Amino acid sequence: MYLEEVYLFTGNEQVIKKNKIERILENVDPKETDIIKYDLETISIQEVITDCMTIPFLKQSKVIIVKNPLFLASVKTSIKHDVKLLIKYLQNPNTTTVLMIDAVGINIDKNSEVYKNLQKYAYIIDVKELDIIECKAWVKRSFAVEGVSIGDEALNLLIEYLNGDLLRMEQEIKKLSALRCNDRITEQDIKNLVARNYEDDIYTLIKAITQKDRVMIAQIYQRISESVTDVMSIMGLISKAFTDLYTTLKFLQAGYSQNDIANVFGIKPGRAYYLMKDAKQFKLETLESYVNEIAELDYKIKNGLIDKNLGLEMFLLSI
Repeated sequence: MYLEEVYLFTGNEQVIKKNKIERILENVDPKETDIIKYDLETISIQEVITDCMTIPFLKQSKVIIVKNPLFLASVKTSIKHDVKLLIKYLQNPNTTTVLMIDAVGINIDKNSEVYKNLQKYAYIIDVKELDIIECKAWVKRSFAVEGVSIGDEALNLLIEYLNGDLLRMEQEIKKLSALRCNDRITEQDIKNLVARNYEDDIYTLIKAITQKDRVMIAQIYQRISESVTDVMSIMGLISKAFTDLYTTLKFLQAGYSQNDIANVFGIKPGRAYYLMKDAKQFKLETLESYVNEIAELDYKIKNGLIDKNLGLEMFLLSI
């Protein structure tokens, strides 16, 4: 495989990025190549470029991987980065060095001079969130690497449990493969070994609330309460969900973008999209009312004025 002299990784899917870097590194001889990693939150791009220009010591080549290039987002950082030096290097890179710039998860300013030069001189790999078909194919391939297969029903259940979170899926695939009873993962294996992401169930519950679907509200609450026995924990998650929706709607009214909201909450842009979509189903006054009502319910429960199970059920059925 021919290696480019400069790579730029963009997008938002960390696991896919990691896999792509690993596949690229499979094509270098570890005995003849130094692999060096830098964090641009603690070191300047000037120091990285100096290393790029330095001849490898006792090796034929080097791969330099840098993360957190926040200057691509045109934001101020505690370290001063000389992007002009990077641009100059891009125009005449060292042939013994492969430079990989990991900008995954960064909201890149595509109008900046440095990005325009990266477009011109770097090999750009954009790693986006997988759609459901791509996600299923990725899970099957990952199990196959472990020498295991998975049935369609078990696959659907795994994706439902983890809501397409590839980082958690990667971890659960390794765990399931190590603890399996045979060479095929079943639905029962998923139920026995994988912890469901109940925060996603909470957002499904919120969606049912937006649709005023009392039957679905009751079904989802029953499913959550069967596994999360602490009612106060469930109420805390519901309170957080309403607070997040309220905050998101205020951000939208203030002109925040999808990427802005993703950065504020520390979530993927795809998740921010659905958070924005759900928030738009409500009026700001309604969300504020729900936040206040659940805070009042919390007070009454903690002061023994109402039973926690009855109180939460009455709250859910009243909205």
